[in-house]
Amino acid sequence: MRCLLGLSRDEVKVYFMLLRGPMTVEEIAGLLGKSKPTAYRIAVKLTNMGLLIRKPCIIERGGYYYKYEAVEPERVKRGILDILNVICKRVLEALNQDFMEVMKRLQSSGAKEKERAGEGPSN
Repeated sequence: MRCLLGLSRDEVKVYFMLLRGPMTVEEIAGLLGKSKPTAYRIAVKLTNMGLLIRKPCIIERGGYYYKYEAVEPERVKRGILDILNVICKRVLEALNQDFMEVMKRLQSSGAKEKERAGEGPSN
């Protein structure tokens, strides 16, 4: 998660904390040992990435607050596998393209060597 999704240790920690159940920013901050603004930034980033869901909770006397919950690990796993598949496809395409270019250069330089040695087509 850290490498492929570009998450910090704290961001990964928050995701796994929330697998235990929904939490407010205040609860996240307390368990993480960080400030509320830091916990909020982490929650917003993970929500924007699709790793958390933000749900409003109504206060009986008026108002509301939000609780954050983690999306199912299987869904995250599928997303990571999709990223890996794209990366592998791009690497293979680049490798094949580079390989073909190297082969063309080798064939071209081989033909030039033959010409210089008098083995190739004559003018």
